Amino acid sequence: MIGLFRSWILGLTAASIIAAVLISISPAGKPRKITTFAAAFMLVVAMVKPILSFDFSTFQSSVLKYGVMAEDYSSLLKEENYRLMRVIIEERSSAYISDKAKNIGIEDIAVTVLTQKGDDGYPYPQEVSIEARCTQAQKTALTDYIESEFGVPKSKQHWSVRNGN
Repeated sequence: MIGLFRSWILGLTAASIIAAVLISISPAGKPRKITTFAAAFMLVVAMVKPILSFDFSTFQSSVLKYGVMAEDYSSLLKEENYRLMRVIIEERSSAYISDKAKNIGIEDIAVTVLTQKGDDGYPYPQEVSIEARCTQAQKTALTDYIESEFGVPKSKQHWSVRNGN
């Protein structure tokens, strides 16, 4: 398909150059008018010839093939966008929880957030795994924060407390 357009453009360009040269070297007056008419006719033929010899069945199959390819690429793009969105949400949620933990005095913490696709197609935090060195009060404060800010219930928060209560 691209080859067809390429050859058409090249033919049209060549015809234009030939027409320009013929018109510029023809003498003024009636010979130039005849040359101009012939050059214009040659350009019209160069423009119309590919259209008259166009194979519409090949064009239709090419359009269908490219349509299927476009749908496949669109599907792949949607999957990749969702994957990237999920990774970003998981990483940022982990960072927010870690920052909040540091604000309440938990220095030694590792947070992992897992997401799940919601009804609207976007990923939302679903589960949180926390490994930390903290007191029971700090653990309770962070658990309540995660539940209120991220909507992750206490039953989906998995704690592993190191050297603490």
